[in-house]
Amino acid sequence: IGLGPKKILKAPKPPNHKRQRLAQPRVPTRSSKRIREAQAREDVKSSESILDDGKEELADISNKGIDYDSTPREPDELDDSEFQVYISLRSWRLRKSRELDIEAYKVFQNRTICEMVRRRRNDKMFAGREGMKGTSTVEKDLLLVWGIGPAKAEQGGFGWK
Repeated sequence: IGLGPKKILKAPKPPNHKRQRLAQPRVPTRSSKRIREAQAREDVKSSESILDDGKEELADISNKGIDYDSTPREPDELDDSEFQVYISLRSWRLRKSRELDIEAYKVFQNRTICEMVRRRRNDKMFAGREGMKGTSTVEKDLLLVWGIGPAKAEQGGFGWK
């Protein structure tokens, strides 16, 4: 009677949708906050040309929504001039991390750089003034920034360079 080995039936494979997905062109569904703001500025520029007076300053419109009194957590919360300073500080951080042979985030995290940029913008004397009798207030100012402790704030630490 033929009682040989049993055949195991496999479940049928689902249809291969991967090839169909690759054939369709991909349309980006997300955009960054900077791209959306740039598009909004373009819309504002085109609407200003329609207006008769059109004397509103673009700086006020482009910085709409930025709260300069709060401390930013991400670079998206910086305005354009602050973002340029942020970029230069990131390149300094990369050079410093390579010099010390450590990861860049151990020098300063992005949030720390953002906060330092905003504090310096709001207070031109932040981390740059001498106190009474030659004592420096740089260390005290740096200790107020998120992510900077005594080791980084003391003279010779990362915050002094």
